[in-house]
Amino acid sequence: MDYLPRDGDVIIASYPKTGTTWLQYIVLQITSKGQSFPSFKDVLKKVAPFMGMNGPEVIDNLAGVRVYKHHYRYDMVKKNPKAKVLYIYRNPADTVISLYHFIQGIWEQKIDLDEFFNGFLTGKIEFGRYFEHVLSFLDRKNDDNLLLISYEKLYDDPKDGILRIAKFLGEEYYRNLSEDESLLHKIVECTSFDYMKKNLTLELPHQTPRLPSSEKSKNTINFFRKGVVGDGKHSLSPDQLKVLREVATEVMKGSEVLQDWFNPL
Repeated sequence: MDYLPRDGDVIIASYPKTGTTWLQYIVLQITSKGQSFPSFKDVLKKVAPFMGMNGPEVIDNLAGVRVYKHHYRYDMVKKNPKAKVLYIYRNPADTVISLYHFIQGIWEQKIDLDEFFNGFLTGKIEFGRYFEHVLSFLDRKNDDNLLLISYEKLYDDPKDGILRIAKFLGEEYYRNLSEDESLLHKIVECTSFDYMKKNLTLELPHQTPRLPSSEKSKNTINFFRKGVVGDGKHSLSPDQLKVLREVATEVMKGSEVLQDWFNPL
């Protein structure tokens, strides 16, 4: 959190399970003209490292355009106006369900959904309460070096969203895609949920080594579960959805995202 970004750094910021990995591969595809599609292991440790896992030394060793990510609130990290920050956010109902299933896949013991949901609402989970996290970036929406990205809008129109991201990263990247329809189509395809689920596997280092056979390894988890919009409203109870909306409305009063999040509910 004390790390000072360098000029030209590209920083992907998010709350967990709001589209971080998706956005990360979109950025890598854009900046490499569709060539960079590293393994999960390499992207976490070498290509676009997760600061909370690897520390600043790995980032210092990056060459070329330095891309890295973190899950901290805006107010918790040091700033450089000449670094570019992309923040992706997602409907809280989908976020809490996605995070619940992800953690359930890592932990050996069964997690109670009601308890986890209450922790999400009160902030008694890692990275704190979701609503303040989102607000910390929304409050800076007019900063020239910050791009806010709605998971739902990117999902609905990935081509337009990718072009918007490319334009933010630099005119050269935008021209590459706007003048080469085949390259844009390739990036849309390679960053689709189905393609990433098929080609990326998350392995957990603290468990047994991956099996060489076709049998599913005990140290792999299903990182890409559904990736759809609206899963939360089908997984949470009506009472939970009601409380979620009430808390979000109270904490984020006046925020423009509330209408996008809760009108469909």
